[in-house]
Parts: sequence; structure tokens; C-alpha cells
Amino acid sequence: MKSIERAAVARVLVDLIQADKVIDRREIEMYITLKETYNISRQDEILAYEMSLSKAIEILRNCDKDTLYQFLDTCSNMTLSDGLCAREEALLLTGLKYCLFSETTKCNIISEAIDPIWFEDNQVLYIESRYNKQVNHAIKESYRAITNEFKLCGFEFVFIPLVAQNYIDTSPDLLGEVVAMLRPSMTTEAIRNLIKTIKLLKTDSFCIEQLHHKLGFTDLMSVPPSFLIKIGQSRVGEQVLANYLCLHINLDVIDISGEIQKFTDMFLKLHSTDNINLSLKRNEQGRFLYMGFYRQLFEILTFQKAVTCHLLVDFIHGSICFPEVEVELSTLHRQEKALYTLFIYESRVGGINFTPPVTASQFSSFNKYLKLIQRKYALIYRAFGGETEKAPDITDIDKRSPMITRIKKAIIAQRDKIYEADRFIITRNREGVYSIKAAQSAFLIRDFQNTAVPINIFGSELFLNLGTIG
Repeated sequence: MKSIERAAVARVLVDLIQADKVIDRREIEMYITLKETYNISRQDEILAYEMSLSKAIEILRNCDKDTLYQFLDTCSNMTLSDGLCAREEALLLTGLKYCLFSETTKCNIISEAIDPIWFEDNQVLYIESRYNKQVNHAIKESYRAITNEFKLCGFEFVFIPLVAQNYIDTSPDLLGEVVAMLRPSMTTEAIRNLIKTIKLLKTDSFCIEQLHHKLGFTDLMSVPPSFLIKIGQSRVGEQVLANYLCLHINLDVIDISGEIQKFTDMFLKLHSTDNINLSLKRNEQGRFLYMGFYRQLFEILTFQKAVTCHLLVDFIHGSICFPEVEVELSTLHRQEKALYTLFIYESRVGGINFTPPVTASQFSSFNKYLKLIQRKYALIYRAFGGETEKAPDITDIDKRSPMITRIKKAIIAQRDKIYEADRFIITRNREGVYSIKAAQSAFLIRDFQNTAVPINIFGSELFLNLGTIG
């Protein structure tokens, strides 16, 4: 074995030892023996410590089958070294079997630094990044059978469309009062938007907007119809990563019940118990279920992730957006987009002051300043596809003020999604200077010189050309 493969072996063995949160003396003795068997050095262990389980499985998949079968026997023996294969160990072994040996089910391990508060260990979540009509129909038709099959293993099956339906069936008055009680700081408009979002929730939008963008499941940007099952966690360097088994549904032969039975049979063969805890609580008229995934969904949707949002001025598509949260200021027209971009440029030197001077001697230089500002605006207006000579006169307060108001309203309307949105709002200080508080690093540009990867807007050809106008 190569060093990277030995490290992958060590990663799996260490995860198995720690899976049930009890490190038994016999497990350590067996691990010492296995290190000799696989020639695992201290350097290999250090490499394993920095390796995620998903990476380890990816590496082991390239080993020959005989080596993998021998390794799986080793893992099985290790879980039984204390006389019992705990649930956590059985889950990890099930994930190994699927990823290393399954020839009929495509699958992979996802390892992400996800806060454990978002998902309970006994949940199975149906996910998809694009709506699949056949799979959704099959799940709805067999929902009861699917749910009962997963219950045999102590799992709660979560199917987003039915969760959303339960919210739809809840009295609007009750739902509104509950949300207001749980989130008293939310405005009435924000509560209405939240309830609307919940009732219109779809699996694909939840997968992309909430799991990928907000919670950080980077592998779910383009995921086929699958079941997501948590199989444990690993300490990787200074982070604790949650590990999920992602079982892809065979779209050629959509046999949901067969796929699930295969999983439950494999899991129960590795792990058996006389006691399984299941909740029988249900939504009923006049009652709001606030537990399990219903609580988690509410928490996820109201969670404001502390991420640094960048504002992207995109001249190729003629838009201004916040790519990290997929928010576009779509209500703005060319003239407002150009004006906002001008304020970005001028904010680096303190902003723009449209206030006339109090002394007559200063009017000449003030008028030159306004003409310079207008010329810069016209150049930006042209970059957005307009004609220079038709650029609105922003020195005219009657034209400028409504534009600034529309820009402000467009950002405020997306305040719930944009982290520290107030940084991007145009403000006016006591001296009458308009500026934007966000740091220069927060602004990106995509233009015809930088089509693939956006760059900082202050290094763009446009802004460099603006600097030559005088």
C-alpha cells in the first residue's frame, strides 16, 4: 500500500474506534496490531488526521477487491472486539459496504463541517437538486411503506413536500402567532414571507438554497435524487466533520422500496437491538408540531448565516447581485445600476457631495466637480448597455433622489438574506456626502475582460479608466 492508502485505512479505523464514543482497551490493542499489519507509520497517522472520511473512501475505492474484502473483515472484527456492534458502528460499516462494494447502487460519502443542531442522527432526508417527477411520484405512492421500513432501523424519513403540506394544513392564524412567539424580533412582513416560503417549499429549492448555500453542503449543488443518511462524524484537523451516506436512486429502474429494503437488511444484519425509540407525535388541528424536522426546518429557514456577502456588478448579464446568497437586485433599471456602481467607485475617496457651496467663489469648482461626476456616470451607464448621451442627469435632485430611494428599497427587500445588508445601502451623512460603508474587498465585477472568474471591481478596466477622467 502507498502512504496515502495507509492513511485512508487509519482514518477509517480511528473513526470506527470512536464511533460509539467509547474507546475500549481491546479496540486499542487491536488497532496496534492492525498498524503493524498495514505498516501504518506515525506519519501515515498524521496524514489520516488531516483526511476526511469522504476522501479516505475515495482513495480506498481504487484498491483491488481482495484488499478491500480483507479490510472490511478487519473493520467488522474491530466493531465486535468488545462483543457488541453498536448502532454508530453499524452505520459506518453500512456506509463502507455500500461505497466500496455496491455494484447496483451509486453512492458517496459527504463530509462537511455541519453543526449537529441542524439534523438529528436518526433522520433520513430525501434530496435532489433538480425536481424529478417520477421519483417524487414513487415516494408519494409508497410513502407509508417507506416510512415503516426505515422505522425498522429507528429512522425518521423526511420528505419535504409532505412537511410543507403539514404547514399548509395548519391554521394561518395559529401559524402566524406561533412564528411571532418563537421569533418576536421578526417584523410582520418578515413573518408573512417566512410562512409563504415554508408553504411553497420544494425539495430542490431546499437542497440548493438551504442545505448548499446556507448550511454549507458543498456536494449538494448538483445531486441526483438520493437519500441522505448521517453515519457519524470525524475530527479532521481542528474541525469536526459530519459524515453522510448519500444513496443515489437508480433512475433507470425506480424501485424505491427495493433500495430501502436493501439498506435496512444490510444495517440490521450488522446491528440488532430489542429497543427502538420512535416518536408517534403528529400534527393535529389546533396543535403545532415543534419537534424533529419540523423544528429544524423552522430553525434553518430563520437562521441568518454569518458569511461575508460580495456584491457583484455583472456587465455581461447587466445585473447587480449577491452570488453567495443568490440574490439579484432585479427591480433596478440601468440608470439605478449605473448610479449604484458610481457610488461604489466614489466611496473609496469618501463619497459624493451634491450639496451646493455657500459662497459664490466656490461655485465654479463645484460645477466642474458635478460635470466630472456626470461624465463618470455616463461612462458606467454605457458599460451597462446604454448610450452615453442618453444617460440621466444625476446632478438633478429630482432625477437622482428617486433613483437612490429605489436602490435602497431593493436592498432592504432582501435584508433577510444578505448578511449585514446595511453595509451596502447608500447613506448620507450630516455634511450631505453620499457613500457606501462596505469595504472595497466586498465588491466584485464580471465583465468581458473577466468572463470566468469575477475580480475586485477596483482593479477592473472600467474603474481604472474612470480614474483617468479629469
